[in-house]
Amino acid sequence: MAAGASTFPLLNLGCASTQKPMEKEIGVQLWSVRRELENDFDQTIIDISEVGFNFVEGYGLDTNGIFPGLITANHYERMVTETGMRIASCHSSYFPVDDAPRIIEVAHRLGVDWVVIAWLSEEQRSGYYQIAENLNAIGEQFKRAGIGFGYHNHDFEFILTEDGEVPQEILMDNTDSDLVSFQADLYWFKKAGADPIAYIDKYPGRFCSYHIKDANEALDQTDIGTGLVDFESILALNKEAGIQYVFVEDERSNSPLANVEKGYDYLKNLDF
Repeated sequence: MAAGASTFPLLNLGCASTQKPMEKEIGVQLWSVRRELENDFDQTIIDISEVGFNFVEGYGLDTNGIFPGLITANHYERMVTETGMRIASCHSSYFPVDDAPRIIEVAHRLGVDWVVIAWLSEEQRSGYYQIAENLNAIGEQFKRAGIGFGYHNHDFEFILTEDGEVPQEILMDNTDSDLVSFQADLYWFKKAGADPIAYIDKYPGRFCSYHIKDANEALDQTDIGTGLVDFESILALNKEAGIQYVFVEDERSNSPLANVEKGYDYLKNLDF
């Protein structure tokens, strides 16, 4: 998700204790078509299904169960499933453990496998050890509810703290692998100068899903498969990483449907 996504809470799905072999299926993060969804939710879901996507990852879930555009969780789930897709995951903003029961209730209505926290505000980007503790406590509740729970990175998690530590590693080192998984956004890894393969080697089995986004020489987003991200090498390690889902995401506002279709076509023709 982009920084602007912080206005809408997002659910993050991790693979922690529900790991299963990944099939060659391709999903899309619906933030890619956020403006289209706000203009015509139902038709945009139909358009996404016609690209060929098998599942979607939602955004905007809060404790009230209402999504951007005042779409209820029940309508959201019904519209997606009627097109032959499913909601595999949904993003949420960062929330305290006391809000977990309500988030879980709405997640059950969506029928998701995972809920993923997608964003920390600038004010929240401190105290990563306390954040890890909160993630563990939330993860315990999600595990009991039979839903995976995870955390999605941007680039700021790779900026050293005042103590010279990497926030991403603080979170991964101090969360229980049975309770908290991680969704690797490969564009933000590249933007931060971090190597996803090195993280897979260091933290095997800790990644539930990928956001498939590409970066050009200026480290701006570009058409998937035309930039700097070595998707072939990364996706070859899906089993080692623990990957269950891959989600195409393209945050550019020009031709959103065409952009995600390019990403779908690229992945469909890639051997992984």
